Amino acid sequence: MGPGVPLKPGVVQEVLGAFVLAEAREEGEVAVTLGPRETALLADMPWPLRRSEWLAGRRVAKRLLDEAFGLPAERTQVVPLESGAPQVLVDGEPRAGLVLNISHTKGWAVAAAAGDRVGVDVCDDVDGVRIARIARRVFSAGEADACGAFASVQSQAAVWALKEAGLKLFIGGVFDPGARAIRVESLEPPVVTAKPAMRVALLRLPTAAVAVSRDV
Repeated sequence: MGPGVPLKPGVVQEVLGAFVLAEAREEGEVAVTLGPRETALLADMPWPLRRSEWLAGRRVAKRLLDEAFGLPAERTQVVPLESGAPQVLVDGEPRAGLVLNISHTKGWAVAAAAGDRVGVDVCDDVDGVRIARIARRVFSAGEADACGAFASVQSQAAVWALKEAGLKLFIGGVFDPGARAIRVESLEPPVVTAKPAMRVALLRLPTAAVAVSRDV
């Protein structure tokens, strides 16, 4: 099955004090209740693949906001900040004390929300192999061997998800500030070393790894 605590699709789960929801992706554009700013954002997306993944992310995010915080989709909008991170609007105004993060792949859409900063990432097992191609850019000396990164496709996906989720706390990505900024010490239990320090959790979907990061 791979490292991580099972995460049941379609069910909200509390992880590190955050709420997490994962949904399997459907083909095409899923139906989502959108507000005016979201509708305008979608209208500016001409590419079908981008539109479908964006809608999948909005749907899982709005379902999470409804089920975990009692905020129905018709009252909420998820719009990007200047950094690109999602911001939650309720009745058209920014919702203080509510932080949302979204991740999606070809197979899954995942959202996490909390009262303060939270990062989430999902990586399909079939995509975990990409980490081997850029290993020199991703791993610090001895890191891959120490955490068993290449033990399986599931472990490779887990490492990638942990690094990406951790980097989202920095509002960055794998290449900025760089994946080496997050050193994966262990997968079972999940432990990372980073500055600033953070807590992480590792979850398993049937065909993907999900990681959640929080401030200490």
